[in-house]
Amino acid sequence: MSAQVMPAKEAVETPAKEAVETPAKEAVETPAKRARLDSPQPETAEKALTPEHIFKNLRLRRIVRENHNSTVAQIALMFYRSSDTGLAGHGAGGMSAYERSFEKRGSAIRDPDDNSNLLVSAGHNQASVYDNENCGDHLDIMSHFQLPDEHAFRSCCWIRAADQDAAFAAAGDDKLVHLISLAWTREIRVLRGHSEAIVDLQPHPTEPRLLLSVGNDQTVRIWSVLSGQCLCIYNYNGSAARFSPDGLSVFVGSATGEVRQWPVPKLSESRQEPLVFSTSDSNLVAAAKRGIGAAIDCLRFANSNLLVKSMAGRIDYYELPSNTVIRSFAVRNHGVSVSRFDVSYDDKYLCVGNSRGEVYIFSIESGKSVRRLAHKRSVRPVTCSLFTRDCRSVVYTGEGGFIWRYDYVDDETLAEWEKPDDSASNEELSE
Repeated sequence: MSAQVMPAKEAVETPAKEAVETPAKEAVETPAKRARLDSPQPETAEKALTPEHIFKNLRLRRIVRENHNSTVAQIALMFYRSSDTGLAGHGAGGMSAYERSFEKRGSAIRDPDDNSNLLVSAGHNQASVYDNENCGDHLDIMSHFQLPDEHAFRSCCWIRAADQDAAFAAAGDDKLVHLISLAWTREIRVLRGHSEAIVDLQPHPTEPRLLLSVGNDQTVRIWSVLSGQCLCIYNYNGSAARFSPDGLSVFVGSATGEVRQWPVPKLSESRQEPLVFSTSDSNLVAAAKRGIGAAIDCLRFANSNLLVKSMAGRIDYYELPSNTVIRSFAVRNHGVSVSRFDVSYDDKYLCVGNSRGEVYIFSIESGKSVRRLAHKRSVRPVTCSLFTRDCRSVVYTGEGGFIWRYDYVDDETLAEWEKPDDSASNEELSE
């Protein structure tokens, strides 16, 4: 079963102030309004631009509705560069935030090998890739992939299958991991081994060839994306997983709220059979919990410590290796649902959504909420939220095929946009 490459025309993009419920492919913004949105941002003095100031000035700028009208299970930004050894530093507190510069029309200026503008989404039986920056403030679709049947994707992540190639993995109900190359615009490999649906995918932080998958068949597997081999199997009923920032351990959460840690051995494609580990080979990080919503749906790292989220909206921040809870975060109005969260690239903040279509930004150090992102049209459960690398945008998604993006806009720029556009005709302004 292979993914099909489809024309890049499957999403509808609307400005935040326009109606969202529009027919597919229908234009919804006038030239005058678009001219103001695409106008260059004034070079204001950003002398003491703090994260709190950025978060305070996040404004809804873009809404996309994918044509499947179903839940978008996950989104992921491409943070790899060909010169990187991986994601080392992210989750360890050792990598500073990246700053962007912009050309006159508002497009981001970046190195040729910097693909952090690429955003992949996985929902229903489709996966779409968007350009998040290079076209000014737009979120433009670049590629679209679709399974030949109605099996739904549940997870996706970016991988590096070859030098200079942007590729991603997507998996879900069909029990397969699909590796798709943007350079070749086709599916390059299918990983087979799980006997039940795959619920989580994670790239290795320092070994680009390795990929982690969590299945409902009570196995967690490490694959080689180059050969397609399964190199290692952890026999455990996991629901979410994450490599440690150094890549030497894997942490797995379960449906009971239990979290365990296994070592990641030296893995070689020369072995005929995968290495197999059992629960007895692991260390207990967090004991099982009672109650509805105890299941773990997301794990992340910050400052070399572990963040664990349950489906009930509780995030516990564990100090490693003592496995003691530093503090906990409670997400308001979360309900019981899967909502993946994200950690900023400087490891100081996290963003997480709830069942009412809201996203909260917390300070990891203080435990306090620093911003709530809410819009009257965003009322459905948030399934995934993330920061861009410089934290000047927050992107989230959920039910109904919607993708929402908040961008940093200062007051001076906002006032400039409110001015009439002299280059537009009277007819355009009257619209």
